[in-house]
Amino acid sequence: MTTDSDALARLESHVGRLFTVGVAISAAILAVGLALFLATPDAPATSHLLNAGLLVLMATPMLRVLLSIVEYVRMGDWFFAGITIAVVAELSVAVLSALRLKV
Repeated sequence: MTTDSDALARLESHVGRLFTVGVAISAAILAVGLALFLATPDAPATSHLLNAGLLVLMATPMLRVLLSIVEYVRMGDWFFAGITIAVVAELSVAVLSALRLKV
């Protein structure tokens, strides 16, 4: 049973690190975009940086789900791996639908 608890502890550690890095990168990009906006509001790079920061922030939970798939497969927990794959499929359909409607 310690193997399962060790694997779950490893998953929690990886997820925590992923969220910390994702939010830090997003915050840095958003801060640079905001500073650029305050300095020169009409610069085209401003909107690109702000959009990139938001995209990184929104992608972080998706990466968490992908990381969970890898960890569940490593643990041999096929039920949760299958459920997580279904979640990725649903998220992918939602993202693709949103991108298609953006036009």
